[in-house]
Amino acid sequence: MTGFYEFLSLPNGVEVTCPHCAGCATFTFAHVFRLEKKDVHLFEGRQFEIKQFNQRFAHKWPGVLFFPPLLDASWREKLPEKYQGTSTWEHRANSAFTDGTDLGLICCYQCMAKQKHRLEWPNDAFYSLEFKGHSLWAFNKQMMLQIRDYIQAKDRNAVFESEPIVIRHLPTIFKLAKNREILVKKINKLIYSP
Repeated sequence: MTGFYEFLSLPNGVEVTCPHCAGCATFTFAHVFRLEKKDVHLFEGRQFEIKQFNQRFAHKWPGVLFFPPLLDASWREKLPEKYQGTSTWEHRANSAFTDGTDLGLICCYQCMAKQKHRLEWPNDAFYSLEFKGHSLWAFNKQMMLQIRDYIQAKDRNAVFESEPIVIRHLPTIFKLAKNREILVKKINKLIYSP
């Protein structure tokens, strides 16, 4: 089944299952910055990844991926002056202007793991469950709570006009009244299990 829910663009950070302890971890996309070809050598051998990006309907361009939590506070000072500004490093890697790279960083606050990771969404989602052959997922706990409240509401239009649009576009299987009770129980178990 394809639809709006499945193709929703991911936010900068999502909660995922830690590959080490299976706990809840935070995934943050790597940032990317467009480089001039003559400056690529300045980033080689550092904690960056150099990659060719495809801008839609345009040419390829060199860029550098970086993972801010892996770098010490002085990393910008070691770069050429034109690359030191904070605004130049805020472009997210899975933006429409790049090739949609899915690299980022996982930080787990249970086992303290911190590592680069290639996101496989929604398979990596911590807040996800299967129901009658369909996958229900959320970016984070707050979104799963909103989904639960939406599912259990009897008058959804009046109560949830201000909710994120993704919640109103859940697949029909999750919105049927006959599935309401069991889904709410499954979601509560997912959210509140130790």
